[in-house]
Amino acid sequence: MLDIFDSTCVLLAKAEQKHYLFTKKLLAENDLGITPGQMTVLYTLYRGDGIPITELGKKIFLDNSTLTGLIDRLEKLELVNRAATPEDRRCYCIFLTDKARQLEAAIRRIMAGVERTMTAGCSAEEIAAFRKVLKSVFAAL
Repeated sequence: MLDIFDSTCVLLAKAEQKHYLFTKKLLAENDLGITPGQMTVLYTLYRGDGIPITELGKKIFLDNSTLTGLIDRLEKLELVNRAATPEDRRCYCIFLTDKARQLEAAIRRIMAGVERTMTAGCSAEEIAAFRKVLKSVFAAL
């Protein structure tokens, strides 16, 4: 193992970098035309769309300015639509398009494949512990 991996901070950063690049490669190989960040937005919307952009941002822990750029690009790809809410025309709800719904199975398959690859050789207990540590890191920062 490389000497720099004696730092948990570096190890986590480099693991995330490899995770991102691996996911990006699989999305490209499957001709989905989306980025890992866009995949996260779609995955969240698959769990319930038609939500205000501020609520979506809270669910995926992104600020509105970052999320707006992702939504703009997903809209250009015809994967989401924005609709003003009748109560507040300044507020937009985000809806999946039929095109996005057709990608759901492929996106879920890719996500499951990435998870299988990155946890290959780990026991269920190790995976549970890993998830617990990642949640603790997330909560602490």
